[in-house]
Amino acid sequence: GEGGASALPEGLKQVAEALAKEAREEGDDEEALDEEAMMARQRTMAHQKHFKEEAKKRIMRVCKQAMSMLDDACDQIGKRFLSDRLPPALLAPEQCLTKEATSNIANHHDMSKKIWPNTLCRLVRPNIARLVMEEGKAVLYHCIDNSRVYHGAPLSPMEFEIDDAPALEQLLTTVEPHWIMVDDLIHGDVEDKMEVAQALFDEGILATMLVAAPDRSVQTG
Repeated sequence: GEGGASALPEGLKQVAEALAKEAREEGDDEEALDEEAMMARQRTMAHQKHFKEEAKKRIMRVCKQAMSMLDDACDQIGKRFLSDRLPPALLAPEQCLTKEATSNIANHHDMSKKIWPNTLCRLVRPNIARLVMEEGKAVLYHCIDNSRVYHGAPLSPMEFEIDDAPALEQLLTTVEPHWIMVDDLIHGDVEDKMEVAQALFDEGILATMLVAAPDRSVQTG
């Protein structure tokens, strides 16, 4: 009848079943491959994440070490620059405010060449000195005594105690047209302030000026 007419011949039926089975197996293989590829991708992403985290840690470690060395490196470069450069050729208006002055014109400073609590001070020329912390000491390097022959004279550093450092830093960073009064320096007592300023004045790197009579209420030296 009709059922028999619509039925496939036995040979075609076997071929159809074989094709259907092959298709099912291919589908299972593709699913297995997709799952394996996904797992491989997840492993790769996990490795990448771990690598980035480790790289970040190591880079940060290097950066921290570099930052800790930055101040020392800058100090070494600054010292080398001071050693390499020519000494400053002070102009007459600058020289008359230093220890080399031969008169007290306009009451610029005390002719006894002493520093007083009301003495005004500043570095005689910007960038001629640098303060460096070395082995528990505040060491001041300057180029005022440099030779005009390259490296003809080595730097002659001045050593101070660590607690002198704030006052020294104030003096080295006060430049024309500004002044700082000795009594305003950061230090324990006025005698220490005067001694620090006197040392720099005697070295020839400090310009001083008095706008009033010396305050002789405190004596040093």
